[in-house]
Amino acid sequence: MRRLLSFALACFMCVCVLIATERRAMAMYVDPGSGLLAIQSAASIAAAAAFFLRRKIRALFGGKPKTDEELNVSGDGDKGDARKAA
Repeated sequence: MRRLLSFALACFMCVCVLIATERRAMAMYVDPGSGLLAIQSAASIAAAAAFFLRRKIRALFGGKPKTDEELNVSGDGDKGDARKAA
């Protein structure tokens, strides 16, 4: 038990010395691919926002939002029906 305690104390002292002698970094390194990653993230957020707000955006530019009845009604009901062809 005494050995474990002395080992833990030695590790704690080493950590304290490392923290006490730490130097502050004055430079910042930015990877060349970081700018493209930031642009891609911004574009993804904009696309997601446009997808979720598409009805409000369509209403803003004067387009009428489609109702459920308009979405379910097709132009020619018999044209694409395979059951009536047989």
